[in-house]
Amino acid sequence: NNVFNDTDFKITDGVAADKMFKALSIRKTNELVAYGLAGDKAPSLKKFAGEHLEADDYHKAMKDPNAVIIDVRNAYESAIGHFAPPSGGAKLIDPKMRNSIEFPKWLNSEETQKALNGKKVLMYCTGGIRCERATALLNQMSTVSEQLKPEGVYHCRGGIERYVKTYPSGGFWKGKNYLFDKRMEQTPDVKDDTAVEKDINSKCCLCRANFTVYRNQFKCSRSLCGVPVIVCTTCTATAVEKPTSLMCELCREGYKAPSEVPNLVAMKRKAEMMVGDSPAPSELHPLSKKPKVFYKDRIFLRRVPLTATFTKIKKSLGEDKVRQLVWLVDKESGAFYGSCIVLLSSPSDMKQIIDRSLSQGGVKVDKKRIKVAEVFEKDDEDVIFNHSSQQKEYPPIGTVMLSR
Repeated sequence: NNVFNDTDFKITDGVAADKMFKALSIRKTNELVAYGLAGDKAPSLKKFAGEHLEADDYHKAMKDPNAVIIDVRNAYESAIGHFAPPSGGAKLIDPKMRNSIEFPKWLNSEETQKALNGKKVLMYCTGGIRCERATALLNQMSTVSEQLKPEGVYHCRGGIERYVKTYPSGGFWKGKNYLFDKRMEQTPDVKDDTAVEKDINSKCCLCRANFTVYRNQFKCSRSLCGVPVIVCTTCTATAVEKPTSLMCELCREGYKAPSEVPNLVAMKRKAEMMVGDSPAPSELHPLSKKPKVFYKDRIFLRRVPLTATFTKIKKSLGEDKVRQLVWLVDKESGAFYGSCIVLLSSPSDMKQIIDRSLSQGGVKVDKKRIKVAEVFEKDDEDVIFNHSSQQKEYPPIGTVMLSR
C-alpha cells in the first residue's frame, strides 16, 4: 500500500514515557486546522501549494532582504519563540492571530497585501501542516488579485520542528517551539537552557515578570477571546481566585483583527478557471522540488550513539564494506549530532546493509540500534568525499559542547 509514500513522518527520540502518546488514532476530518477553509472553500493543494524548502535552504532564504517571513501560528505561540532573521535579511511579520480562522481575513486586508506584494514570502509553523493550507490560500488569492503578486511562496518542510533538529544550536530560531502535546515545548538540542530563556520576552499576564511557560490552561477572560495566557508560579493562586483578571497580550494592547471575510468560494472558482489544469506555482518555479535520485554506494546513518567511532561502525557494517565515513555536524557549533554518511565498496553492499537494517535484529553500534537510509544526490554533496582529508576516527565535539 503506497498511501503513505509522501507522508513526512517525524521521529523524536528520548521522550519520557509520561509524555508519549498512548495510542495512534486515525480518523477522517473536514479540516485539520481550523482556518474556515473546509469543503468548497479549501484551496487546491495540487494547483496552488507553496514550495517546500528544506531547512538549510530556508535558512539561506531568510538572509534575502527582499523576503518576508510570516509566522502562521497563533500569537500566544509566537510569544515564546519565533524566527529572528539576520540584520539586512528578511523581514518578520506577525499576523497577531488569536486563532487560525483569522488568517484568511488578515491575508485579505489591504495592509497585508501591500506588505507581501513583490516579495518572496516565507511561511513557517510548528511542523509544516498549517503552512500547506496557508501557502495555497495565498497563491490562490494572488492568482485573482492584481494588487497581490508575491515573487514566490515558500515554507519550511517539517516546520520549526525540522529546522531546530537541523540546527541543534538554534540557527535563526529564538526561544521555544510551542507544542500541543504533553511535551509542551521543543528547544534546540545543544543550546543552553539559560540562553534559550534569554531569547524570550514573554511575561506573566498578572505581575509582568519574565516567564516563558504556559501552565494550568489559564485563558484570557476578555469576551470572545479565551486564548492561553502565561501565569508565573507566584501568581498561580491569584489566577485561580480571580480568573477575570487574566488578559492576553493582544487584548492588553487593544488589538482588533481584520474583520472583512473574503468570498472564498467565488475566489476559488475564479482562480481555478484561470489556471485550468496548470501545475501548482511550486512546480513551475526554478526552486521547485526535483525527483530524488539516490546514490548506489553510500548510506545515511542516524541515531548513532555519541560513543561511536569509525572502527565500531566498520565492524558493525562489515570491515570490507566501508571505504570512508563523514561525520555530520551542526553548521554553527561543529558538534556531532548522531548522523553520518558512509561510502561503501559496492551497490550490493548497500542493499545488504539496508536489508539487514529492516530485519528483526537491525544494525547496531555499541548495542544501540541505528537507522539506515539511502542518500539522495545533491549538486555539491560529492565534495564531502572527493576532498576529505584523513579519515577521522572520532566524531567532532564542537565548540558549544567544549564550553559546557
